[in-house]
Amino acid sequence: MFVCSKRDVTIVSRPNSRVSRTILFISIAVIANSFGNLMLALGMDRMPAFQHVPLAHYLLGLLTNPFLIPGAAMSAVYTLAQISLFSWADLSFVVPCTASSYALTTMLGEFVLGERVQWARWLGVLLITCGVALVAETPVATRPHPRENPA
Repeated sequence: MFVCSKRDVTIVSRPNSRVSRTILFISIAVIANSFGNLMLALGMDRMPAFQHVPLAHYLLGLLTNPFLIPGAAMSAVYTLAQISLFSWADLSFVVPCTASSYALTTMLGEFVLGERVQWARWLGVLLITCGVALVAETPVATRPHPRENPA
């Protein structure tokens, strides 16, 4: 497309900028959510059963566990990335696309934690992945978002 003016460049480049920003933030959300959950699972595997330990001892164990604080921090990064996405992208786009973290989390469970993921779970992950692929082909936003700068 031939672009005549600076204003046209801004209008033409804005959708690409939004798409690039969306891909970046969805990637951050998916990775932070998946690895945050992995860290939390690793941390909780090292904790004693709750009912067999005094509450103060259990809470101290949570705070000193080397996996739980980083896992919670990664969960916070996921939340910040997701709420940032809501400022320019539709809820009906963001939530299904970030569901791709289910696939990554399942792979981490199988290959890092040694979980035996049965074929029915893999089939479910495949269905989720197909749904993410369908949603990813739709527009990021179908309505104006108040925080987006006008042209």
